[in-house]
Amino acid sequence: MSITVTYSATFDNYSDWNASDGLYTDNELETGFVNEDGFLPFYNNHFEIADHSANPGAFAGAEDPNPEVDLGMWGAFGTFSGTQYASEGEASSLDLGFIVQAASGEYLNYTFFAGPTHTLYGEIGSITFGSGLSQDANGEFYFTEELVTIDGLDTIGLNGGLDANGDVIDRNDGDNDTHNIINGLKDGDASALWAVLDDAGYSEVTLTSLAGVVESSQAELELAA
Repeated sequence: MSITVTYSATFDNYSDWNASDGLYTDNELETGFVNEDGFLPFYNNHFEIADHSANPGAFAGAEDPNPEVDLGMWGAFGTFSGTQYASEGEASSLDLGFIVQAASGEYLNYTFFAGPTHTLYGEIGSITFGSGLSQDANGEFYFTEELVTIDGLDTIGLNGGLDANGDVIDRNDGDNDTHNIINGLKDGDASALWAVLDDAGYSEVTLTSLAGVVESSQAELELAA
């Protein structure tokens, strides 16, 4: 099992975070996630959406042909499934956004008003942060400038929002990994994403250089145990 974090060649062009801190670095002089160092604490301080009803994010890619929760009549109100879910914040200094990609052969779903209500589920494969959220000719999301991508999230034992019986875990139960991660990001909070990496026993290899070709700027998160 491994997670690969790919930093773009332009990741270190921004003064908002120190590139050597990568995703997250614990600052012993600070408490609270938003006060720590690295890209994810910056995300918490920067990403904001004033009205989620006006800017709810969107799904893209093929819809789940066999969802765990049948939306029934609520399915007539929009698309609540796909292989991608993406959202873009509204801060003026950097149009930061994220794209969540389902694991290979899997889908991301939202229950809307079907029970359990307003709950996200589905196996996450990767998450990309970037600027300039766009859609290609097939309707799939991409960034005009990718900043960092976390791959292999389907290898660390996340529950995909389903319990042992295959039922969707209600968002209010607090144990739905998919909902906690995606809904957290949508609300400008990346702490749940970092928590699942930390709880799984992974620690980030410190990058010595971010210059040059993207392929040479990868840091692998390896099992600490």
